[in-house]
This record gives sequence, structure tokens and C-alpha cells, in this order.
Amino acid sequence: MSKRNWSKKTASGIAAVTALSTVLAVGMSGCGTSEKEGAQSGDGKKADTITVSIYDRGQIPKEEGTYADNRWTKWINENGPVGVKYVPIPRNESQQKYSMLFASGDAPDLVLEYDTDFLNSLWAQKQLLPLDDLIEQHSTEYKALLEKIPALKTLGTKPDGKLYEIGQVSKPAVLGAMVIRQDWLDKLGLQVPQTIDELYTVADAFANQDPDGNGVKDTYGINLSQFASYYVDAMFQNEMFIIEDGQLIRQFDRIKPAYDFKKKLFENGVVDKDFLSDKNGQKAEQDFASGKLGIYLAYESVISKNFDTLKNTDPNAKITAMAFPESEFGRFGPDFNPSLQMTGAVNANAKNPEAVIKYIDFIVSPSTVETLAYGIEGENYKKTADGKHEIIDADKNETQMGYMNDYRMFMPTYQLEENDIDGRPLDSTDPVDKEWIAIAKDMEKLYLDPEHPHPGFTHAKFRPSLDKAMTTTFNDGWNNMNDTMAKTVVSGDSYTVEQGVADVQKSWYGSGGQALEDWYKQWYQDNKDSWIFMDQLYTMKFE
Repeated sequence: MSKRNWSKKTASGIAAVTALSTVLAVGMSGCGTSEKEGAQSGDGKKADTITVSIYDRGQIPKEEGTYADNRWTKWINENGPVGVKYVPIPRNESQQKYSMLFASGDAPDLVLEYDTDFLNSLWAQKQLLPLDDLIEQHSTEYKALLEKIPALKTLGTKPDGKLYEIGQVSKPAVLGAMVIRQDWLDKLGLQVPQTIDELYTVADAFANQDPDGNGVKDTYGINLSQFASYYVDAMFQNEMFIIEDGQLIRQFDRIKPAYDFKKKLFENGVVDKDFLSDKNGQKAEQDFASGKLGIYLAYESVISKNFDTLKNTDPNAKITAMAFPESEFGRFGPDFNPSLQMTGAVNANAKNPEAVIKYIDFIVSPSTVETLAYGIEGENYKKTADGKHEIIDADKNETQMGYMNDYRMFMPTYQLEENDIDGRPLDSTDPVDKEWIAIAKDMEKLYLDPEHPHPGFTHAKFRPSLDKAMTTTFNDGWNNMNDTMAKTVVSGDSYTVEQGVADVQKSWYGSGGQALEDWYKQWYQDNKDSWIFMDQLYTMKFE
């Protein structure tokens, strides 16, 4: 089986980068991003040097160097208009690291971060620089991108009316997914469930009717660990804020049905009794990969990775992508990576913000997009007669480019043609690859469907900026709801779902929840005709 890059599609939200079809926009001219325009000092180094953050995921091959110094950081410094010093940020501790750097005055000039809430908090602390005048006076490429895709400006603008964030434009991509063992359905004479009641019936059969035929009760019907619990919430539209009757409201009536369902699964032995301790979902991964889990809720990339192990464990195993079942509140979909994502901002204390803008322009320019997407022509790829990029050596590219996603955090990739899915070449002859690619294409149809969107009024990445007090209210409300309601699932009659909901409401209104509800209600009335809401995210198209 061919070597694959499992990091190409991640929870970070960057779509896989594969083939360049057209330039970014008609009329985008050369704009100060060539090597000639970078002022040189006497020793050959760039006169202007900036610092830029880069996630350190601990995945770069040793022979490639470090995240701060490798073949691509050298290429950027040799070909870009300014010198760049990359500041590695541990991916799993990024916010702690940033907080330390800002506190000490050592934060990088360009801060790249996927967590929009954290970028909002930096803005609230006045740590970010407004970009309107800088872009107007010193940018050509990113300025043209803003004109072409005004939603970038809408989402990057804060309540003071100024633009603070830069973002990426990509193709929408599946993130969360739900698969079911089709071979188990066939054996038990069942159909893919379409409703919540049918979902329970099938999951119960998978746990209790020996679908693997080994004569032992050792299978689970469905998982609830890690993100799976949130996906069940999505089936019931159990989001904190939803649009109802023309108002943006904090809902509580969806919590009980969602947790009644989870509690029923738990008490009847349909799910792993230890699901709460499986915080990173690894136990559920193992259950799926070893053929012991009938319905699996997880990131698409995680399912793909474990699909190979499942097929090795049981070559006859067959899975089917399934839509989220319909509840009394409607039919919804899992989380997804939208076309737009705000991913960066400029430090308010940047010593040379004009140089930062030059760097941004360089990264989004068509020639840089091509190089950072495919590598060097003749070394990493060759062009076909029809102008497509053909990989010369997949294993070599995996080593040289497998760690590149985070260097592309605001690079526009929406016009790139893909030639792989989850690291599997579309023209692969491997039967497991072909089987997965067919499943993944079904997922795109099911989960990028505007008729069945992810619940909530907009994507979590595009919620409006809140001040510090309201951010605390929101985050505490979310954490308290999930922690409290998780206890109701495993506590039997000693702590009921009804008690949990009552406690969640009491805590919410005792910690400033009403003020946040009032703020959101007014914000929605003021912005309902101009903001980017959930339904629009499924229908956005960029040429």
C-alpha cells in the first residue's frame, strides 16, 4: 500500500492543496513580491526583517531541519521581498505560548492562529494593529483579494469598524463524519437509519445481536467519546445560540432530548461505559479499527486513517457514509471547514508593519501559491501537456512537503484542483484507496448540503467578537453545560437529565447569561443583513 500523508486534511481547517488551475484574479499584476524588490543589505541579507509564527507540530523529518529553518523557509527568504524569522509555536499549547510572548514583549510581528476566539481576545486586549490604511497604501495582492472576496473584510473587521485579521479562502471541506458498518446491517437485515429512533434501534442491534458473528458480546453500537457527543448534540440542534422566529436566542429546550438519547445509549450498554475517560477518542479509534464499533462519529481524516487498519483486520468489512438522522428539530449536518477562515493578525507592536504587508502579498501571489502548493518544478513535480502538476516522487514529496500546511495558513487555495483525497491519489489503483475515495465523495454530498447544515447561526469561527466579560460568560456557559450534562448520562437516577438542565440554566443566569443573550439579540438585529451566516457558508462560490 502506498505511503500517505495523513496530515494533509486536519481540524485546523486547511483544505488539501494539490493542483493550480488559474491565477488568483483577473488583472492581478506583479506587485512588489519579487526578489528584486526586496531591499538588500551589503551582506546579501534583506534590509527589512520580520518575525512570523509557525506551528510546531513535531512532525518535520529530521533531515528537513526545523520549523524555523528548512528548505521552504530558506526559499521564502531567498525569493521574498523581506527577511523572515519564523517563531515556532507548539501546536497544542499555542495560546499559552502566545500569552507568554505578548506578556514579555516578544510576540511575533505576524501572529498566525486558527482559533478565532483567541484572535478576538488579542483584539480585545488591544494587542492587534488595524490594517485598513496599511493595506490601502502598501498592498496590491491582498488588497485585490479583499476586493474580489468582500466577505474576508466582513469577517476580519471588529466592532470598532476596522480590519484586523487576514484570512484564507479555500474550498469547503468535510470535517466531521458518520460511518456505519454496512456489512453488519446486511447481516442483521437492517437499513441505514434515517431517524433518531432508527439510529437507536440499529446501534442497539450492533451492541447486542453479535454482528461480527464471534459468539461474544464484544461490540459497541456507537461511540460518544471526544467529538462524537457534540455530533449527537448537532442531530438535536443542541447549540447554545440558534436563530428561531427571526431572533437569535439562547436555547435550552434541545438539551434534554439530546441527553435523554445519550443516557439511553449508556444505560442499555450500547456505548462504551468508559467513554468519558476517552477524552482524545483513541479508544473509539481502536474499537473501530479492530472491528468492534458499528457506527463511528469522528473527523473524516481520523476515520480514513483507521479505515486501512480495519480493512487489514477484516478485509470483508464494508462501511457506508451516512447522513445525520432526523430528530424532532430537523435534520442537520456535522461540522465542516468553510471556504473562509480568519487565520492571522499583525502585532500592534510590530516594528515594521509595512514589511509585514509585503510578506503577506508575497505569500498570496500566484507564483508563491504554486510553489508552496507543489514544490519546485523538475524536482517535486512536472507539468503535463494540459498544464496540470504531476508529482515526480510521492515519497520524496511526503518528506519535503508533508509539513507545509501551516506555512500556507492564509494562502488562497480555492482555485487549486485537488488530485488526492485524504492523501490518497485520485488515480490510485490500490483497492482500499479506491473504496475510501468513493466513501469520501459520498461524504461531500451528504455533509456539504445546504439543505442539512450544521446547527447554529453561523460557524464557530465567525461568531462576533465579544468583550472579555462576555467571552468568559460564553466559555463558562459552554463548559458548564457539557460538564454538567455529561454527569447526567452516567449518574443513573441520582442525577437526572431534568436536574442537569435546571442546573445549567441556573448557572447561566447566575453568571451574566442574560446580558449576553441581550447583546446577541441586538447584534443579530443590527447585522442580520451583512454578516456571514450558516446557510451562506454552504453556497459560497469563488471563481
